[in-house]
Amino acid sequence: MRSGYISEKGDVYSFGVLLLVFLTGQEALIRYEEGGKYQSIIPYVKSHACDGQIETIVDPEVLREAKGDKHTQQYLHDFLALALLCTSDSSEARPDMIDVAKELV
Repeated sequence: MRSGYISEKGDVYSFGVLLLVFLTGQEALIRYEEGGKYQSIIPYVKSHACDGQIETIVDPEVLREAKGDKHTQQYLHDFLALALLCTSDSSEARPDMIDVAKELV
């Protein structure tokens, strides 16, 4: 949350970060240099997702469970798409929380 305002769309963003944490098994802030610098999980996931490398970002434990199951693999892609939509830079592009809940059911 860069704006400092509390809003439903801000909650959706935070929830999207939580979804990415669940999907990747990573923390919300990822250490990317030995010097102790951290980066949000969002650019990390976006850079790999845009390259079609979902297998490199999904928690290996989750991948083992999904291996060979096309329905589960599709669910992972849908889950990632929802998480990325929730973490859109533009608050207007983010879904309402009720719509997020419907997608997850």
